Amino acid sequence: MNEVLLREEGTPGHGAAVAGTADVVIRLENVVKKFGEYTAVESADFDIAEGEFFSMLGPSGCGKTTTLRMIAGFEQPTAGRILLDGVDVSKTPPHKRNVNTVFQNYALFPHMSVFDNVAFGLRNAKVPEAEVTKRVTDLLEIVRLPEYAKRRPNQLSGGQQQRIALARALVNLPKALLLDEPLGALDLKLRQAMQLELKRIQREVGITFIFVTHDQEEALTMSDRIAVMTQGRTDQIGTPTQIYHQPTTAFVAGFIGTANLLPVTVRSHEGTTVTVDSRTGSQFRVPSGGRSHQPGSEVTLMIRPERLVPSFAPVDGVAGGSIPTTVTSLVFQGPVVRCEVQTDVGSALVAHLGPEDDPGRLSVGSRVDMTWAYEGAYLVPEAIDPEAAGITQSNQP
Repeated sequence: MNEVLLREEGTPGHGAAVAGTADVVIRLENVVKKFGEYTAVESADFDIAEGEFFSMLGPSGCGKTTTLRMIAGFEQPTAGRILLDGVDVSKTPPHKRNVNTVFQNYALFPHMSVFDNVAFGLRNAKVPEAEVTKRVTDLLEIVRLPEYAKRRPNQLSGGQQQRIALARALVNLPKALLLDEPLGALDLKLRQAMQLELKRIQREVGITFIFVTHDQEEALTMSDRIAVMTQGRTDQIGTPTQIYHQPTTAFVAGFIGTANLLPVTVRSHEGTTVTVDSRTGSQFRVPSGGRSHQPGSEVTLMIRPERLVPSFAPVDGVAGGSIPTTVTSLVFQGPVVRCEVQTDVGSALVAHLGPEDDPGRLSVGSRVDMTWAYEGAYLVPEAIDPEAAGITQSNQP
Protein backbone atom coordinates (compact mmCIF):
# COMPACT_ATOMS: atom_id res chain seq x y z
CA MET A 1 0.00 0.00 0.00
CA ASN A 2 1.21 3.51 -0.77
CA GLU A 3 3.11 4.70 2.30
CA VAL A 4 2.23 8.31 1.53
CA LEU A 5 -1.40 7.48 2.26
CA LEU A 6 -0.78 5.97 5.69
CA ARG A 7 -0.38 7.54 9.10
CA GLU A 8 1.20 6.07 12.22
CA GLU A 9 -0.87 5.54 15.36
CA GLY A 10 -0.84 8.48 17.74
CA THR A 11 -0.60 11.25 15.16
CA PRO A 12 -3.31 13.90 14.86
CA GLY A 13 -6.69 12.57 13.87
CA HIS A 14 -6.68 9.55 16.16
CA GLY A 15 -7.75 11.49 19.21
CA ALA A 16 -9.20 14.92 19.79
CA ALA A 17 -6.81 16.69 17.47
CA VAL A 18 -6.79 20.39 18.22
CA ALA A 19 -5.19 23.14 16.18
CA GLY A 20 -2.10 24.14 18.12
CA THR A 21 -0.99 20.56 18.80
CA ALA A 22 -0.40 19.91 15.10
CA ASP A 23 0.39 21.94 12.00
CA VAL A 24 -2.47 24.17 10.91
CA VAL A 25 -3.73 23.28 7.43
CA ILE A 26 -6.61 25.76 7.14
CA ARG A 27 -7.06 29.03 8.98
CA LEU A 28 -10.11 31.27 8.80
CA GLU A 29 -9.42 34.82 9.98
CA ASN A 30 -12.59 36.82 10.75
CA VAL A 31 -14.28 35.55 7.60
CA VAL A 32 -17.58 37.21 6.67
CA LYS A 33 -19.86 36.35 3.77
CA LYS A 34 -22.76 38.56 2.74
CA PHE A 35 -25.30 38.13 -0.05
CA GLY A 36 -26.64 41.64 -0.48
CA GLU A 37 -27.89 42.73 2.94
CA TYR A 38 -28.03 39.15 4.24
CA THR A 39 -25.08 37.95 6.35
CA ALA A 40 -24.64 34.21 5.75
CA VAL A 41 -21.41 33.87 7.77
CA GLU A 42 -20.49 36.22 10.57
CA SER A 43 -16.81 36.44 11.57
CA ALA A 44 -15.74 32.78 11.28
CA ASP A 45 -12.39 32.60 13.06
CA PHE A 46 -10.77 29.21 13.69
CA ASP A 47 -7.96 26.83 12.71
CA ILE A 48 -8.16 23.28 11.38
CA ALA A 49 -5.20 21.00 12.08
CA GLU A 50 -3.40 18.58 9.81
CA GLY A 51 -4.95 15.12 9.96
CA GLU A 52 -8.02 16.34 11.83
CA PHE A 53 -11.61 15.24 11.25
CA PHE A 54 -13.35 18.59 11.69
CA SER A 55 -17.13 18.93 11.40
CA MET A 56 -19.31 21.99 10.95
CA LEU A 57 -22.69 21.21 12.49
CA GLY A 58 -25.89 23.22 12.60
CA PRO A 59 -29.44 23.61 11.31
CA SER A 60 -30.28 24.62 7.76
CA GLY A 61 -29.27 28.20 7.02
CA CYS A 62 -26.64 28.40 9.76
CA GLY A 63 -23.79 29.14 7.31
CA LYS A 64 -21.94 25.81 7.39
CA THR A 65 -22.20 25.02 3.67
CA THR A 66 -21.33 28.61 2.74
CA THR A 67 -18.22 28.35 4.93
CA LEU A 68 -17.25 25.09 3.20
CA ARG A 69 -17.79 26.65 -0.23
CA MET A 70 -15.49 29.53 0.72
CA ILE A 71 -12.79 27.06 1.78
CA ALA A 72 -13.27 25.23 -1.54
CA GLY A 73 -13.13 28.47 -3.52
CA PHE A 74 -16.68 28.33 -4.90
CA GLU A 75 -17.48 31.53 -2.96
CA GLN A 76 -15.22 34.43 -2.01
CA PRO A 77 -15.32 36.02 1.45
CA THR A 78 -16.83 39.48 1.74
CA ALA A 79 -14.23 40.19 4.43
CA GLY A 80 -11.46 38.29 6.21
CA ARG A 81 -8.94 35.75 4.94
CA ILE A 82 -8.73 32.02 4.31
CA LEU A 83 -5.25 30.52 4.54
CA LEU A 84 -4.20 27.11 3.21
CA ASP A 85 -0.82 25.99 4.55
CA GLY A 86 -0.16 29.59 5.55
CA VAL A 87 -0.91 31.03 2.09
CA ASP A 88 -3.86 33.38 1.57
CA VAL A 89 -6.16 31.64 -0.93
CA SER A 90 -9.21 33.87 -0.39
CA LYS A 91 -9.29 34.84 -4.07
CA THR A 92 -7.66 31.71 -5.52
CA PRO A 93 -9.96 29.75 -7.89
CA PRO A 94 -11.02 26.23 -6.82
CA HIS A 95 -8.84 24.35 -9.32
CA LYS A 96 -5.73 26.04 -7.95
CA ARG A 97 -6.40 25.07 -4.32
CA ASN A 98 -5.02 21.76 -3.08
CA VAL A 99 -8.38 20.66 -1.67
CA ASN A 100 -11.05 18.37 -3.10
CA THR A 101 -14.81 18.29 -2.48
CA VAL A 102 -17.22 15.35 -2.23
CA PHE A 103 -20.87 16.24 -2.73
CA GLN A 104 -24.04 14.38 -1.81
CA ASN A 105 -24.67 13.17 -5.39
CA TYR A 106 -21.09 11.75 -5.79
CA ALA A 107 -20.88 12.92 -9.48
CA LEU A 108 -19.29 9.69 -10.76
CA PHE A 109 -18.90 9.35 -14.54
CA PRO A 110 -21.50 6.75 -15.55
CA HIS A 111 -19.68 5.67 -18.75
CA MET A 112 -16.38 4.94 -16.95
CA SER A 113 -15.32 1.97 -14.89
CA VAL A 114 -14.63 2.34 -11.18
CA PHE A 115 -10.88 2.25 -11.89
CA ASP A 116 -11.13 4.96 -14.56
CA ASN A 117 -13.32 7.14 -12.32
CA VAL A 118 -10.71 7.06 -9.57
CA ALA A 119 -7.86 7.56 -12.05
CA PHE A 120 -9.48 10.49 -13.86
CA GLY A 121 -7.77 13.32 -11.96
CA LEU A 122 -4.35 11.71 -12.09
CA ARG A 123 -4.54 11.13 -15.83
CA ASN A 124 -5.67 14.72 -16.38
CA ALA A 125 -2.57 15.78 -14.46
CA LYS A 126 -0.41 13.61 -16.80
CA VAL A 127 0.78 11.37 -13.96
CA PRO A 128 2.72 8.36 -15.37
CA GLU A 129 0.42 5.37 -15.86
CA ALA A 130 2.47 3.13 -13.54
CA GLU A 131 1.96 5.63 -10.72
CA VAL A 132 -1.74 5.94 -11.63
CA THR A 133 -2.17 2.18 -11.35
CA LYS A 134 -0.37 2.04 -8.01
CA ARG A 135 -2.31 4.92 -6.43
CA VAL A 136 -5.71 3.77 -7.69
CA THR A 137 -5.04 0.20 -6.56
CA ASP A 138 -3.97 1.47 -3.12
CA LEU A 139 -7.11 3.61 -2.74
CA LEU A 140 -9.44 0.81 -3.82
CA GLU A 141 -7.81 -1.35 -1.14
CA ILE A 142 -8.34 1.36 1.48
CA VAL A 143 -12.03 1.75 0.60
CA ARG A 144 -12.29 -2.08 0.47
CA LEU A 145 -13.53 -2.30 -3.10
CA PRO A 146 -10.55 -3.68 -5.11
CA GLU A 147 -12.70 -6.35 -6.76
CA TYR A 148 -15.05 -3.68 -8.19
CA ALA A 149 -12.40 -1.96 -10.35
CA LYS A 150 -13.98 -3.00 -13.68
CA ARG A 151 -17.60 -2.28 -12.77
CA ARG A 152 -19.62 0.79 -13.76
CA PRO A 153 -21.18 3.11 -11.15
CA ASN A 154 -24.70 1.83 -11.90
CA GLN A 155 -23.58 -1.62 -10.78
CA LEU A 156 -22.73 -0.34 -7.28
CA SER A 157 -24.85 0.28 -4.19
CA GLY A 158 -25.17 3.76 -2.72
CA GLY A 159 -22.55 3.04 -0.06
CA GLN A 160 -20.14 1.64 -2.68
CA GLN A 161 -20.61 4.71 -4.88
CA GLN A 162 -19.87 6.87 -1.84
CA ARG A 163 -16.58 5.07 -1.23
CA ILE A 164 -15.56 5.32 -4.90
CA ALA A 165 -16.27 9.07 -4.82
CA LEU A 166 -14.02 9.29 -1.74
CA ALA A 167 -11.26 7.32 -3.46
CA ARG A 168 -11.41 9.61 -6.50
CA ALA A 169 -11.20 12.71 -4.29
CA LEU A 170 -8.28 11.32 -2.25
CA VAL A 171 -6.13 9.80 -4.99
CA ASN A 172 -4.26 13.05 -5.76
CA LEU A 173 -3.41 13.54 -2.06
CA PRO A 174 -5.11 16.89 -1.32
CA LYS A 175 -4.24 18.83 1.82
CA ALA A 176 -7.90 18.62 2.84
CA LEU A 177 -11.03 16.80 1.75
CA LEU A 178 -14.28 18.77 1.97
CA LEU A 179 -17.49 16.78 2.42
CA ASP A 180 -20.87 18.49 2.06
CA GLU A 181 -23.52 16.26 3.70
CA PRO A 182 -22.25 13.25 1.70
CA LEU A 183 -24.35 10.70 3.62
CA GLY A 184 -27.67 12.49 3.24
CA ALA A 185 -28.92 10.31 0.36
CA LEU A 186 -28.30 7.00 2.16
CA ASP A 187 -30.84 5.08 4.24
CA LEU A 188 -30.42 5.01 8.03
CA LYS A 189 -28.55 1.70 8.43
CA LEU A 190 -26.21 2.40 5.52
CA ARG A 191 -25.64 5.94 6.78
CA GLN A 192 -24.63 4.62 10.21
CA ALA A 193 -22.28 2.06 8.65
CA MET A 194 -20.71 4.72 6.42
CA GLN A 195 -20.03 6.94 9.43
CA LEU A 196 -17.65 4.30 10.75
CA GLU A 197 -16.21 3.68 7.28
CA LEU A 198 -15.51 7.38 6.74
CA LYS A 199 -13.68 7.63 10.04
CA ARG A 200 -11.66 4.49 9.30
CA ILE A 201 -10.68 5.79 5.85
CA GLN A 202 -9.73 9.18 7.28
CA ARG A 203 -7.49 7.52 9.86
CA GLU A 204 -5.78 5.41 7.24
CA VAL A 205 -5.07 8.16 4.73
CA GLY A 206 -4.18 10.79 7.34
CA ILE A 207 -5.69 13.67 5.36
CA THR A 208 -7.69 16.49 6.95
CA PHE A 209 -11.44 15.96 6.51
CA ILE A 210 -13.83 18.92 6.80
CA PHE A 211 -17.35 17.60 7.10
CA VAL A 212 -20.62 19.55 6.89
CA THR A 213 -23.76 18.05 8.43
CA HIS A 214 -26.99 18.92 10.22
CA ASP A 215 -27.00 15.47 11.83
CA GLN A 216 -25.59 15.56 15.35
CA GLU A 217 -25.04 11.79 15.47
CA GLU A 218 -22.80 11.95 12.40
CA ALA A 219 -20.74 14.75 13.92
CA LEU A 220 -20.42 13.11 17.34
CA THR A 221 -19.50 9.73 15.84
CA MET A 222 -16.78 10.83 13.44
CA SER A 223 -15.28 14.13 14.55
CA ASP A 224 -12.14 15.06 16.41
CA ARG A 225 -13.63 18.54 16.86
CA ILE A 226 -16.98 20.10 16.02
CA ALA A 227 -17.91 23.70 15.23
CA VAL A 228 -21.57 24.22 16.16
CA MET A 229 -23.07 27.01 14.05
CA THR A 230 -26.32 28.96 14.18
CA GLN A 231 -27.49 32.04 12.28
CA GLY A 232 -24.09 32.51 10.67
CA ARG A 233 -22.22 32.42 14.00
CA THR A 234 -19.89 29.78 15.40
CA ASP A 235 -21.34 29.20 18.88
CA GLN A 236 -18.79 26.67 20.13
CA ILE A 237 -15.83 24.62 18.93
CA GLY A 238 -14.74 21.57 20.90
CA THR A 239 -14.39 17.81 21.03
CA PRO A 240 -17.59 15.74 20.88
CA THR A 241 -17.32 15.16 24.64
CA GLN A 242 -16.95 18.89 25.35
CA ILE A 243 -19.81 19.83 23.04
CA TYR A 244 -22.15 17.26 24.60
CA HIS A 245 -21.27 17.58 28.28
CA GLN A 246 -20.04 21.18 28.49
CA PRO A 247 -22.05 23.37 26.08
CA THR A 248 -21.26 27.07 26.33
CA THR A 249 -24.66 28.32 25.11
CA ALA A 250 -28.26 27.25 25.55
CA PHE A 251 -28.49 26.72 21.79
CA VAL A 252 -25.65 24.18 21.81
CA ALA A 253 -27.10 22.44 24.87
CA GLY A 254 -30.45 22.02 23.15
CA PHE A 255 -29.19 21.27 19.65
CA ILE A 256 -26.79 18.49 20.63
CA GLY A 257 -28.87 15.52 21.74
CA THR A 258 -31.76 15.90 24.13
CA ALA A 259 -31.38 18.13 27.18
CA ASN A 260 -33.48 19.18 30.14
CA LEU A 261 -32.91 22.93 30.54
CA LEU A 262 -34.12 24.79 33.62
CA PRO A 263 -33.72 28.51 34.41
CA VAL A 264 -31.98 29.02 37.75
CA THR A 265 -30.45 31.89 39.72
CA VAL A 266 -27.00 31.72 41.30
CA ARG A 267 -27.23 31.98 45.09
CA SER A 268 -23.55 31.45 45.93
CA HIS A 269 -20.28 30.18 44.53
CA GLU A 270 -17.85 28.58 46.96
CA GLY A 271 -14.81 26.68 45.73
CA THR A 272 -15.86 24.38 42.90
CA THR A 273 -19.55 24.31 43.86
CA VAL A 274 -22.34 26.66 42.85
CA THR A 275 -25.64 26.77 44.73
CA VAL A 276 -28.62 27.80 42.59
CA ASP A 277 -32.29 28.56 43.24
CA SER A 278 -34.95 27.05 40.99
CA ARG A 279 -38.40 28.38 40.12
CA THR A 280 -39.90 25.75 42.45
CA GLY A 281 -38.01 27.22 45.39
CA SER A 282 -35.60 24.30 45.62
CA GLN A 283 -31.85 24.75 45.90
CA PHE A 284 -29.37 22.63 43.98
CA ARG A 285 -25.59 22.21 44.27
CA VAL A 286 -23.87 22.10 40.89
CA PRO A 287 -20.18 21.88 39.82
CA SER A 288 -18.86 25.27 38.71
CA GLY A 289 -17.35 23.84 35.53
CA GLY A 290 -14.24 25.94 36.10
CA ARG A 291 -16.17 29.19 35.64
CA SER A 292 -16.88 32.06 38.00
CA HIS A 293 -20.61 32.53 38.66
CA GLN A 294 -21.77 35.77 40.24
CA PRO A 295 -24.54 35.62 42.88
CA GLY A 296 -27.80 36.85 41.39
CA SER A 297 -26.90 35.97 37.81
CA GLU A 298 -29.41 34.07 35.68
CA VAL A 299 -28.01 30.84 34.21
CA THR A 300 -29.35 27.53 32.88
CA LEU A 301 -29.23 24.17 34.61
CA MET A 302 -28.72 21.32 32.11
CA ILE A 303 -29.42 17.69 32.96
CA ARG A 304 -29.16 15.07 30.23
CA PRO A 305 -31.95 12.41 30.16
CA GLU A 306 -29.55 9.60 31.02
CA ARG A 307 -28.63 11.45 34.23
CA LEU A 308 -32.18 11.63 35.63
CA VAL A 309 -33.38 8.68 37.73
CA PRO A 310 -36.44 8.05 39.93
CA SER A 311 -35.82 8.59 43.65
CA PHE A 312 -36.25 4.86 44.35
CA ALA A 313 -33.33 4.03 41.99
CA PRO A 314 -29.68 4.32 43.10
CA VAL A 315 -27.89 7.56 42.19
CA ASP A 316 -24.43 7.07 40.71
CA GLY A 317 -22.34 9.26 43.02
CA VAL A 318 -23.12 12.03 45.48
CA ALA A 319 -26.72 13.26 45.27
CA GLY A 320 -27.01 16.63 43.54
CA GLY A 321 -30.69 17.46 43.43
CA SER A 322 -34.28 16.29 43.28
CA ILE A 323 -37.48 17.60 41.65
CA PRO A 324 -41.07 16.46 42.46
CA THR A 325 -42.79 15.43 39.22
CA THR A 326 -45.76 13.60 37.72
CA VAL A 327 -45.22 10.95 35.04
CA THR A 328 -46.94 11.94 31.77
CA SER A 329 -45.57 9.37 29.32
CA LEU A 330 -43.69 6.05 29.27
CA VAL A 331 -42.37 4.74 25.92
CA PHE A 332 -40.34 1.55 25.53
CA GLN A 333 -37.39 2.21 23.15
CA GLY A 334 -35.41 -1.01 23.44
CA PRO A 335 -32.35 -0.27 25.58
CA VAL A 336 -34.20 2.40 27.56
CA VAL A 337 -37.67 3.52 28.56
CA ARG A 338 -38.32 7.15 27.66
CA CYS A 339 -40.07 8.63 30.69
CA GLU A 340 -41.55 12.11 30.37
CA VAL A 341 -42.57 13.94 33.52
CA GLN A 342 -43.95 17.36 34.43
CA THR A 343 -42.70 19.47 37.32
CA ASP A 344 -45.06 21.27 39.66
CA VAL A 345 -44.45 24.54 37.76
CA GLY A 346 -45.29 22.95 34.42
CA SER A 347 -41.87 22.26 32.92
CA ALA A 348 -41.61 19.00 30.94
CA LEU A 349 -38.55 16.81 31.58
CA VAL A 350 -37.43 13.53 30.08
CA ALA A 351 -35.43 10.65 31.56
CA HIS A 352 -33.94 7.63 29.77
CA LEU A 353 -34.37 4.77 32.22
CA GLY A 354 -32.45 1.51 31.95
CA PRO A 355 -33.33 -1.81 33.62
CA GLU A 356 -31.32 -0.80 36.69
CA ASP A 357 -33.71 2.14 37.21
CA ASP A 358 -36.70 -0.23 37.58
CA PRO A 359 -39.04 1.69 35.23
CA GLY A 360 -41.70 -0.99 35.72
CA ARG A 361 -42.57 0.63 39.05
CA LEU A 362 -43.82 3.72 37.22
CA SER A 363 -47.09 4.38 35.42
CA VAL A 364 -48.68 7.45 33.82
CA GLY A 365 -49.95 9.66 36.64
CA SER A 366 -47.40 8.39 39.18
CA ARG A 367 -45.87 10.95 41.51
CA VAL A 368 -42.11 10.55 41.64
CA ASP A 369 -39.10 12.65 42.62
CA MET A 370 -36.58 12.72 39.75
CA THR A 371 -33.02 12.90 41.09
CA TRP A 372 -29.52 13.27 39.72
CA ALA A 373 -25.95 13.00 40.92
CA TYR A 374 -23.90 16.09 41.74
CA GLU A 375 -21.72 15.49 38.65
CA GLY A 376 -24.80 14.86 36.51
CA ALA A 377 -25.80 18.52 36.19
CA TYR A 378 -24.07 21.33 34.34
CA LEU A 379 -24.48 25.10 34.41
CA VAL A 380 -24.75 26.72 30.99
CA PRO A 381 -23.46 30.29 31.46
CA GLU A 382 -26.46 31.81 29.73
CA ALA A 383 -30.06 32.47 30.71
CA ILE A 384 -33.01 30.98 28.86
CA ASP A 385 -36.58 32.19 28.60
CA PRO A 386 -38.55 30.46 31.39
CA GLU A 387 -41.25 29.72 28.79
CA ALA A 388 -38.66 27.66 26.86
CA ALA A 389 -37.68 25.59 29.90
CA GLY A 390 -37.90 21.81 29.85
CA ILE A 391 -37.07 19.29 27.14
CA THR A 392 -35.10 20.58 24.17
CA GLN A 393 -33.88 18.46 21.30
CA SER A 394 -32.54 18.92 17.80
CA ASN A 395 -34.96 18.37 14.94
CA GLN A 396 -33.35 15.34 13.36
CA PRO A 397 -34.58 13.80 10.11
